[in-house]
Amino acid sequence: MYPTRGFILLMRIAVISDIHSNLPALNGFIWCIEDYSIDKVVCLGDVVGYNPWPNECIDIIREGDIPTVMGNHDRVASGLEEPNHFNNSAIKAILWTRRVLTEENTNWLSNLSERILLNDEIILVHGSPSNPNEYINSKDSATFNMEFMDQQFGVSICFFGHTHVTATYSLNSSGLKILENPVIKIESGNDYLINPGSIGQPRDGDPRASFIIFDEDKRQIEFHRYSYDVDEVNRELQKIGLDEFLGKRLYLGR
Repeated sequence: MYPTRGFILLMRIAVISDIHSNLPALNGFIWCIEDYSIDKVVCLGDVVGYNPWPNECIDIIREGDIPTVMGNHDRVASGLEEPNHFNNSAIKAILWTRRVLTEENTNWLSNLSERILLNDEIILVHGSPSNPNEYINSKDSATFNMEFMDQQFGVSICFFGHTHVTATYSLNSSGLKILENPVIKIESGNDYLINPGSIGQPRDGDPRASFIIFDEDKRQIEFHRYSYDVDEVNRELQKIGLDEFLGKRLYLGR
């Protein structure tokens, strides 16, 4: 039997983000977590965009009943916004995605929430707690958003995506720290912003897909990475005529 906190089961939660229609990477995650005794998976958005398998990736998330927040690519793919701030490669990919998405999957994307509160102590977002399109990549934005989430939502932990870069920020009365260990203890009295990196398009110089596990019982975060078949993605990108740049960056993790 799982230990409990009040009436809430304490679980091992896998957190993923920025799948971006990368089916080989998503399948690799599914195979990988078989070794980690995961109780629940959550997704921080951008299920689609850039890569060739939007319907297949959405179907896996939906069939797994995985709680998912709306990313900016999800919003644009569903037609809620136009890709005004996307680069040319991203525009071409997202317009192709719109054409091939099933009506059912388009509707599913358009109805995703921008924030999800998990177990009354964690908020799941794509960009930041204060702005779904914000990139948290500085101490100032991290500090502001930890204060914001504490005041607005009464939580001390936020999992966020969007940057495609793994990161952990911790804030207490002594100030802000950037933590870089692969295993991080969640300490009482601290606020945390934690980015699992990207499943489908890492940008931190490591081409391996990344995710995190939050062990609620041990109160710790574990960062994990795994390799997948980038060649398969690149071949399919070329086959459907999307930009070569999208395939090349997967090899570089940039």
